[in-house]
Amino acid sequence: MEKKKNVLMEKGKAWFDKLEPQQKRKVVIAIVAILIIVISVFGYYFSRSGKKVDSQKQEVAKQEEIKIDAGVLQKTQYAESQKQIRELQEQIKQMQEEKRRAEEEAKRKAEEEKAKKEKEEKEKALKAQMPATPPPPVPAGQTPVPAGQPGYPPAPPQEKVEVIGGIGMVSQQIQQKQQEQDKKEVKKKYYLPTSFMEATLLSGLDAPAVSKGDHNPMPALFRIKAPAVLPNQVKANLKGCFVIAEGLGNLADERAHLRLVSISCIDKKGNAVIDQKIKGFVVDNDGKIGLRGRVVSKMGSHIVRSLIAGFFGGLGQVAGTQAYTYNITGSGTVSTIDTGKLAQAAVGAGIQQAAQNIQKFYLELAQQTIPIVEIQATRTVTLVVSEGVELEIREYHFKD
Repeated sequence: MEKKKNVLMEKGKAWFDKLEPQQKRKVVIAIVAILIIVISVFGYYFSRSGKKVDSQKQEVAKQEEIKIDAGVLQKTQYAESQKQIRELQEQIKQMQEEKRRAEEEAKRKAEEEKAKKEKEEKEKALKAQMPATPPPPVPAGQTPVPAGQPGYPPAPPQEKVEVIGGIGMVSQQIQQKQQEQDKKEVKKKYYLPTSFMEATLLSGLDAPAVSKGDHNPMPALFRIKAPAVLPNQVKANLKGCFVIAEGLGNLADERAHLRLVSISCIDKKGNAVIDQKIKGFVVDNDGKIGLRGRVVSKMGSHIVRSLIAGFFGGLGQVAGTQAYTYNITGSGTVSTIDTGKLAQAAVGAGIQQAAQNIQKFYLELAQQTIPIVEIQATRTVTLVVSEGVELEIREYHFKD
């Protein structure tokens, strides 16, 4: 075998030595081109096979996650139904208590109105019974005594009456109504200190993991599922409120780091609303800041395609240069086209231009395809309020 190899190598070397310089150049270019094609094909094949293996693993993982114990599902449904029944019972109790309070308030107001009317009627009757006594006659040679002086009854105090639309309104009553209206306009505030609460991620998240996404963070929606835990074992009932957060991905720890933006709450009767900006961050169920996710990047296929486009561009350049003859003169290198190879020069220039356009397209596509950290929805996380804030409770009737 070794002798045969040596003989073949000697014959190939002898054949190569017999070739002219231009023919030797063509043979070397052809060998290099074949090697580049083989390397590109193998690289593209291995990149595609790696994706298939990843997709098979994901399908197997999904099939394993779908398996659920029927007994656990039944227990969960029973516990959820019991929980809903308890909540309904509490709502019924609250409605009954509110109805009783409303009836007592209406009864009290009716009694006050009745007592007020009786008092006004008594005052009117007393004024009607008092006789109008004229002032005593003034003797001759004396000046009349002005009102308020001794010997003349004092003038009764007069109330300032404002007439609006033909209805008499006492100024004192207007001031009382204005004070009551000012009291109603005073807004209630609730202070929320540094605290944490359990929540559910309602919307999935594809957080960009490069600096290009700094000016456009991705938003996410959370729903609070348990009362907030405040300092000194105090709890605040924020269950059911919505929280908006936004954030970016990080390739260093393969997590999406989110910052809290706002919180929104509405009471069960629809009479009050809270819509306030807050500051805080999100902690995953493993106790670390940020939500861990899967990094998705599609750069491998773009690199392989750019390599193939560059290879064809090189072939076009080689084919185009073969149609020219280069002469070295005193003023430099002069290239002249061979009239018999005009078609070869045109084909080479066309291939080279097309390859450059393909390379430009793949470059722009690679710039737009940035890596992301993929986060799935329905994940249970912890929201941490890092700075205390006053939540302003606004009165708003949604049911009207």
